[in-house]
Amino acid sequence: MAYLTYRVEITRDELSASTTPNVEITAYIDRVPETDAPEFGRLSRAYKGVWNSRLQYTGDFEALSEAVKAIEAAYPAIEQIRCYEWSIDYEFPNEMAPLRKLGDKWLPGKPFFESPPPQLAWLID
Repeated sequence: MAYLTYRVEITRDELSASTTPNVEITAYIDRVPETDAPEFGRLSRAYKGVWNSRLQYTGDFEALSEAVKAIEAAYPAIEQIRCYEWSIDYEFPNEMAPLRKLGDKWLPGKPFFESPPPQLAWLID
């Protein structure tokens, strides 16, 4: 792998009154993200356009552990993070098994559906 970036996106769910946001991490493998994130190495407020955006916070990180620490600092009640891999070989990101919080550890859970095997380990150091 010549290039690897973990992009975190935190969105609010407009279909329910839940206060817990949706959190996703996309690993860009050997490809550069198509849109610019406001910050590298930390979460920052997403740019608001003319309409009210569902995207609340975003940020790019070098390591999965850094991304998860930033998520936990912003939302300590989060218990699940959806994970995706987007490599140069695929036109769209592939959904991987979500990370689930068990005690103080984050571990990959059961995948929602069949997808190609992961290229990354998705384990927190």
